[in-house]
Amino acid sequence: MDTKGINKIPIPLFLESISIYPERKCNGYWMYKSFITPNQRSGSLKVSSNNLWIDYSLNNTGGTLIDLILMIYPELTVNDIVYRFNSGIFSFQQQSNSIAIEKKKEEDGLIILNEYDIFRLPYLLKYLTEERGISDIEIASRYLKTYLYRWSNSKKDYWSLGTKNCLDGHVLFSKNFKTVTKQGYTIFENLGAKSRIYFEGILDFLSFLMIYPEQELLHDYCILNTVNNLKKTFENLPFRRGTDQIQIIGFLDRDTAGDKATELLRNKSDMYGSKFYDYRSTFKGKDLNDFLLGKY
Repeated sequence: MDTKGINKIPIPLFLESISIYPERKCNGYWMYKSFITPNQRSGSLKVSSNNLWIDYSLNNTGGTLIDLILMIYPELTVNDIVYRFNSGIFSFQQQSNSIAIEKKKEEDGLIILNEYDIFRLPYLLKYLTEERGISDIEIASRYLKTYLYRWSNSKKDYWSLGTKNCLDGHVLFSKNFKTVTKQGYTIFENLGAKSRIYFEGILDFLSFLMIYPEQELLHDYCILNTVNNLKKTFENLPFRRGTDQIQIIGFLDRDTAGDKATELLRNKSDMYGSKFYDYRSTFKGKDLNDFLLGKY
């Protein structure tokens, strides 16, 4: 997706996904209390039906969705925004008039109310099996939970599948939705394993287990949740187990971000004297879930 594609995403849906809601909806436009100059007491930011915005409290500054994201997240560049949408760090779907953007930080207000096994809701199981190809529910149940959650400014409860990461954050996903409460990688260890496999997302990991179920207990697994977490794993994951070197295996995405992460993983493995294997040549498509679904 390029900048033109990003700017076609409806601004009100983007703002709703990061828990920003209009003070009022009018015929053809939405009015928000300015979140750029938050000391404003009433709505001063207008989003028009042509998907452009203007903030009257900020010298009539306005523009496209990308311009707005740059105002909300001043640490980002346009290239950063394009990269995040295309790498899944900002995850979105434009289906059924819905959109979901990854939460920037835990303080944005997602509250986990309870967790259950993945058999709790049939429609989530149907999404997992029929739309993501994770057909062995018994295997999936060992790694996923069903979460009941709520946004802090809402009284409505929601359900998603998900898992925890190393910082006790939650990676949640369902149809047309993906978010994380606190960014971190996820580890699944097996006693005596002499190899560690890296994946970018939990669905890639589960896809691996659908393709190679006999491999489940033979390796440790590290799910990055975003390639930006790769360097963090080097601080806490040893490349040795006892006197043995751990083999490092990469099943990262077949894209520019995956290329860079794979090269970094290769170099770090070499530094620690561990053998590294890039297994991306063993599958077609952007990632393992695409390969499982035949999307290539």
